[in-house]
Amino acid sequence: MLDKNLKLEEIYNAKTRISKLTFQTPIIKSEILSEEFGKGIYFKCEFMHEVGSFKIRGVANKVLKQIENGHKPRMLVTASSGNHGIAVAYVGNLLKIPVVVFVPEVGTDYKLYKMSRLGAKIIRAGKYSDIANRHAEKYANENGALYIHSYDDPDVISGQGTVGLEIYEQNKNIDCVIFPVGGGGLIAGASYYLKQINPEIKVIGVQSESVPSMYDAMLKNKIITVKAKKTIAEGMAVRKVGKIAFEVSKKYVDEILLVKEEEIINSLIKIFDAERILIEASAASSFAIIFRYKEKLKNNNCFVLTGRNISSKIFKKVLR
Repeated sequence: MLDKNLKLEEIYNAKTRISKLTFQTPIIKSEILSEEFGKGIYFKCEFMHEVGSFKIRGVANKVLKQIENGHKPRMLVTASSGNHGIAVAYVGNLLKIPVVVFVPEVGTDYKLYKMSRLGAKIIRAGKYSDIANRHAEKYANENGALYIHSYDDPDVISGQGTVGLEIYEQNKNIDCVIFPVGGGGLIAGASYYLKQINPEIKVIGVQSESVPSMYDAMLKNKIITVKAKKTIAEGMAVRKVGKIAFEVSKKYVDEILLVKEEEIINSLIKIFDAERILIEASAASSFAIIFRYKEKLKNNNCFVLTGRNISSKIFKKVLR
């Protein structure tokens, strides 16, 4: 089984390991939105990490575990439309390791700026992340570098799984957790942990109708490459989910729901209006299910707000 490398022990070890480079983000309750929607509405504030997203968890776990095992990488190579690349650049910068990031066309200028500012070498490659990944893996093999897949690596997934660990430890009354889904690494790691600890916790994944890669994979019980449309949630524009992420999600995720582009925009605005939290569209997609799927929720619902690295171009589009 592809999930054989996922163990609770690995997630607990990851939590200790990554504390050197990150911290436990808070969960806040929105009294305004809880009252409006008649449900307990909580937000896991992953956008508060220094890099601006949850991605630091998986990257830190992967690299620090290599170093613990006596294999400090000579170079870090990855493919990313933004947040994962920023996290790799950040870790590389702190540990004095050169970083190369292969970026697909969907990557925004702001995210590229943050990667570059942290010292990463940027190489444009392909329209979508699956194409960029092929270029990055080839480059890493040719240059003796550590290739860090953004969502289909057991160490990365274990690092992302610490989000689930924290949610459970911070508030044991949470009975439903909702995640945005791109390649599936976050929801795979977190759902694995949550379902092992308490099978009654409901886990929901959310994707845009424009790029329904995990939704279609679940529906057809096989990984496929979807035809992607342009989406405001570029951080989730992954046409093909990861093998490990898919196998784990099949076992532990209760449901994948699709939302419309306008629902994602409305979610971003609703969160800002209620709590003055400004996040990127991918992060807001978790809460976007509130408009059509409220009946799918339970009593105390935790929406994972994955990142804040919104570009000014997209922000201005939302304001219109």
